[in-house]
Amino acid sequence: MATDGPDPLKDALALQARVRGLRALLELQRWQIEVLNKRLYSPEPGGVAARRLLVLKRSEKEAKFKVPKSVNDP
Repeated sequence: MATDGPDPLKDALALQARVRGLRALLELQRWQIEVLNKRLYSPEPGGVAARRLLVLKRSEKEAKFKVPKSVNDP
């Protein structure tokens, strides 16, 4: 029996495989976020130092992008 239309079972299996892959990627990203949070917000002294360093780097970046006033600006 040959049909010219789409195969719903084949489509469902392909969709199921894509969902499985996306779930695996989501779990990987969740794990990466947990690791980064543990590093940045650790109660240990190293974690506190890392947080302070991150704040300093961000403040330096913001300071670099300020528009300088020209000589004729009030």
